[in-house]
Amino acid sequence: MDEAIRRYPADQRRSGAMPLLHLWQEHFGFISDEGVQWIAAKLALQPINILELVTFYPMFRQERAGKTHIRVCRTLSCAMAGSYELMENFCATTGIERRRHGDGMHNPISVSTDGNYSVEFVECLANCGTAPVCMVGETLHENVDANSIVGLLRSPQSAIRNSKSAHPLEHRLIFKNIGRDDWKVDIDTYLRNGGYEQLRKAVTMSREQIVNEVKTSGLRGRGGAGFPCGVKWSFIKADEKKPVYLICNADESEPGTFKDRYIIHEDPHQLLEGILISCFALNARTAYISALIHASNRRISQQCSVSTCARRS
Repeated sequence: MDEAIRRYPADQRRSGAMPLLHLWQEHFGFISDEGVQWIAAKLALQPINILELVTFYPMFRQERAGKTHIRVCRTLSCAMAGSYELMENFCATTGIERRRHGDGMHNPISVSTDGNYSVEFVECLANCGTAPVCMVGETLHENVDANSIVGLLRSPQSAIRNSKSAHPLEHRLIFKNIGRDDWKVDIDTYLRNGGYEQLRKAVTMSREQIVNEVKTSGLRGRGGAGFPCGVKWSFIKADEKKPVYLICNADESEPGTFKDRYIIHEDPHQLLEGILISCFALNARTAYISALIHASNRRISQQCSVSTCARRS
């Protein structure tokens, strides 16, 4: 813990609270009242400064878990995909009786009488696109079949995955290539399937024509405001003298937004083509892909020179 604290400037020791909480829980299995008091004193803080972290972040526990701890996501995507049934099956299989107050954020853990298993609902495990999702120990399981609990508990280190094929009611546009048996992420596969044809069309058009076409399409941002994309592009002056930068927002920092990683990982040339068209329309020379890695809470930003992307494509 002293080593973790030394990583922070003397006037910012409070930043060490999260690492110290993780270390305490890894050693003792949960964050006790004694742990809250001890860490607060170690960082010269009030206990409430530590307790507010323990009660806010679902990865911290205030009760001892079972030898095998199970976390089931219950956020919208997983709830719709059957996570409540998944929880009931976990409880039935492990002999756990769910406490009624156990659905809350505080002390949500239920433990089997033999102490071998414990379960809890968590708010998000950062894989909404492969719901329902759970963690057995530290192993993430995606697309979990609620009827496969026994096999999952016997082999917790092997993730259970189902096909990525589209749901019968799903009409895929952006994800049309993802999950196809014949699909690869290389440029040759992308070209054979009509890739970069839209870019070829775009470079024959004027900036105004591209902006108007985006306006006509009704394309909107995926944020809360849902702002029309074409209108936003029209704010850039045609004779703008200052540098124009394009930001590709791949931030997945809230439940239900985990879709960007699938484009980046499984259809990257679609993303590059969209970036190139956007930059051409806005006379931008540099584009950034900004992403939030949810699980580790580390923000990354990657710079992509448009001219370099064009040469490689």
